[in-house]
Amino acid sequence: MPPLMTKKARAEIDRQVKRFVKTGKHDDHHYYVWPSNSFIERATEMKRELNEGLVAEVRKREKGRKLPSLPKGIDLTKFAREKVTPMVRGLFPSAEQKTVIEILERSVIFLTHDNIEQVLMNMSWHRTAWDLANLYLGSIGANCLNGKPCYLVGLSLETTCFVSLGYFKAKDPFADFVVHEAAHVFHNWKRDRAGLPYARYQEWLLPINFSKRETFAYACETYGRILERASTAAARKQFLDEYASRWVPHTEGTDDKELVDILEEAVSARNGWKRILKRCAPPPA
Repeated sequence: MPPLMTKKARAEIDRQVKRFVKTGKHDDHHYYVWPSNSFIERATEMKRELNEGLVAEVRKREKGRKLPSLPKGIDLTKFAREKVTPMVRGLFPSAEQKTVIEILERSVIFLTHDNIEQVLMNMSWHRTAWDLANLYLGSIGANCLNGKPCYLVGLSLETTCFVSLGYFKAKDPFADFVVHEAAHVFHNWKRDRAGLPYARYQEWLLPINFSKRETFAYACETYGRILERASTAAARKQFLDEYASRWVPHTEGTDDKELVDILEEAVSARNGWKRILKRCAPPPA
């Protein structure tokens, strides 16, 4: 039988939960305040209470707001498949395309009022749960848990792509967070797990340099949108000029000039996807 919880321990737990909800930070060594003789049980209880704190705060901030919903009649699996198929066909040999598309079409999760509680409660990584709560809050027009504006629209965790419903209201004509987050799956999913041929130096779905992961995702996202909007080489170049002059994201982990240079090479090529991959691949061994 676990020891009884003291008032002091309860107060410390409440303090830890409030701190986590506000900042996303937690102290692993405070596992000891949970009443159990087992480290695993204490860690499990800590996870449950921290995530319950997130859920309670999210529900509190939903009150009085008009909650967004998915477009009526949308088939999310079909939608994801249509979004990622051009990228997969451009990057993978025909024998592997069906497998990769099936992986990606199952990996996209839009955060909604109906699933946010389950997503948060099932999340093992504390900081990721906090980020996902903020991702959802941004979609309902609320500030982040730390009081700052929420700009996050997509987040990848291993082989899952979480996307905000703000996706359907994006004003950036070159933004596609489904493609962006799906591109991150290529360096998170191992080929043997997918049942694809692999080797010592071909462990992941695609060989992407660690330092180029964000550049690769942004390039795939933008190139995909350009292809959707342009039917000729001249139009692709025109859209790229528009992107370069107004819409290049100034984000940590990417070089604006390099990103535009990669896209210039892509829009001029027969298979721009392959050009993007080549520019973002690891250096030769």
